[in-house]
Amino acid sequence: MANFDYNMMFFFEDSLIKKEYSVLLTFLVIAVLLTIVIIGASYFLVRQNPDPEKLSAYECGFEPYEDTRHTFDVRFCVIAILFIIFDIEIMFLIPWCVSLAKLDLLGFWSMIDFLFELGIGFFYVWYVRALDWD
Repeated sequence: MANFDYNMMFFFEDSLIKKEYSVLLTFLVIAVLLTIVIIGASYFLVRQNPDPEKLSAYECGFEPYEDTRHTFDVRFCVIAILFIIFDIEIMFLIPWCVSLAKLDLLGFWSMIDFLFELGIGFFYVWYVRALDWD
């Protein structure tokens, strides 16, 4: 039979992992308690004065319950799509910025090419005036 060290069962007991998770647990407990206190205080301290205007839904300046055949300006969709595209492209830059010191020459020039293509896309959107609201 193999020798089994029963002290290994409790090796997390005094380790660095336990100390770091205790800080995280303390943070979460304080955050939850603070949230409960703030929400409770706002509920008890604010005068409740409901009216139909305050309780109605407001969505981008449009009345929520209109005729469904009401035209919707396509410029909202164009700007939303362009925002999503450029936001995702900018999100790809974050890992590159974090690990810039560890990249070799190929990684550096591939990101320079990516930035160049991002700039071309931005200037094309600017040139065709896709962001103009006129």
